[in-house]
Amino acid sequence: MGQKDGRIKKNVISGFLYQIILIALGFILPRLYLENFGSEVNGVLSTIKQIFTYMCLLEAGVGLASTQALYKPIAEKDYKGASSILAATSSYYFKTGIIYTAIVLVIACVYSFVIPTSINSFVLFTVIILNALPALFSYFVQAKYRVLMEVDGRKYVITNSEIVLQIASNVGKILVLLLTDSLVLIQLVYCVIALVQLAYLYFYAKKRYTWLNFKEKPDFKAIAQKDSVLVHQISGMVFNNTDVLLLSAMCDFKVVSVYTIYNMFFSQMQAFITSIVSGFSFALGQMFQVDREKFNRVYSAYETLYIMATFIIYTLMATFLLPLIQIYTDGINDANYTNALLIFLFVVMNLLSNGKLPSNYVLEFSGKFKETRSHAIIEMAINLVVSVFAILKWGICGAIFGTIMALLFRGPMMIYYANKKVLEKSVFSTYKHWLINGGVFAFVMIILSVDSFSGLSFFKLLINGVIHSIWIVALYIGVNFIFNRQAFKTIIEYFRGKKRS
Repeated sequence: MGQKDGRIKKNVISGFLYQIILIALGFILPRLYLENFGSEVNGVLSTIKQIFTYMCLLEAGVGLASTQALYKPIAEKDYKGASSILAATSSYYFKTGIIYTAIVLVIACVYSFVIPTSINSFVLFTVIILNALPALFSYFVQAKYRVLMEVDGRKYVITNSEIVLQIASNVGKILVLLLTDSLVLIQLVYCVIALVQLAYLYFYAKKRYTWLNFKEKPDFKAIAQKDSVLVHQISGMVFNNTDVLLLSAMCDFKVVSVYTIYNMFFSQMQAFITSIVSGFSFALGQMFQVDREKFNRVYSAYETLYIMATFIIYTLMATFLLPLIQIYTDGINDANYTNALLIFLFVVMNLLSNGKLPSNYVLEFSGKFKETRSHAIIEMAINLVVSVFAILKWGICGAIFGTIMALLFRGPMMIYYANKKVLEKSVFSTYKHWLINGGVFAFVMIILSVDSFSGLSFFKLLINGVIHSIWIVALYIGVNFIFNRQAFKTIIEYFRGKKRS
């Protein structure tokens, strides 16, 4: 366990540093885009970005199916079996790369020469192509190695290279924005640095995994669930990205800009949570395959602390984010960026989404993709249908409302299946966490509403944030300790055991 614990520590630390850097740099660029180009151009570029996020669906099924299939052979050091799985993965990635290339060319032509925007057609075409080049390299060369590195607990290597990529590319973009307004040059800076980062990961994996043999007979059966996995990934992409596309089609690009500024704060936080959790998910996945009794004990404590931490984070965002957005968008007058209801809806949506992550991991570890794909399809249908009608009635807030309605179906279904069908235990413990933390959230929202600190200066907001965060965090920890002492006891015993060893 020594080496594995070391990898967990490196994964968590690198993930934490990566998100801190990403958050710091990520807030600078959108502001510069708004100042240099205005809300409409920012909305166009955000829409293009979301389309490319959808394009990731082409590999999503293969990547996650391969990850689940690799847990057992990597845990047991069955390198021949792992090579067979990755040989099959490589074959699918190559085919996907060809399809991706064709779709990119179609999208580039349509958005550049058919759909009217304020951006020069040839400039937009070049930006889209440059945006796609790193993904093309990944499909044809590097993606299969990335899957192996994550399962083997080497995600910190990926994350560290991402830190360098983000710092270098964002500093480069900022310099370009300060010196010129060339969208092509901005995208070229990112493209070149991203290709260098992917090349580094490729050569690292080649040197690290000398046992890997792509000439082994491909084990297509091991990743046979890729199509079922794809259904789940499509549902996830609809949840994460449909709002921008629907708003761009049914409203205008200025509304899209407002949405993306709000979503920027929440997506950064979601990425922060995911990066920390994924730092040790490989260990949980391997443990699930080889020691189910230990997994059940560790998972119970993990679920308790994770749900508590998630509620703490989004309670603080509900309380302090609106005045922060007001400060961030000060001086940008071509769209209204102050919307208290939108903040609250974003908080509820992210609580429902992130709160079910532990159950989602259980389903991934167990490979129950085919058995639960109908849930994903129904969630996707609810999201799309309700969002369309809600946007017509309530505009930007309707987009979030549609996603919340879909989550109110998918969340309970996921919790039920993970607990009853996989872990074979009652769902009561999970719902207890939700009720306890939901009660604390409601209590805080009664005392401090979303717009309690609206209009404050940054210094006054900082002082109030520190003061109120202390009692809010203490309240959550105290209430959870009273009702879930065993989880805290398990964590304390774990760290005591680590010290003695």
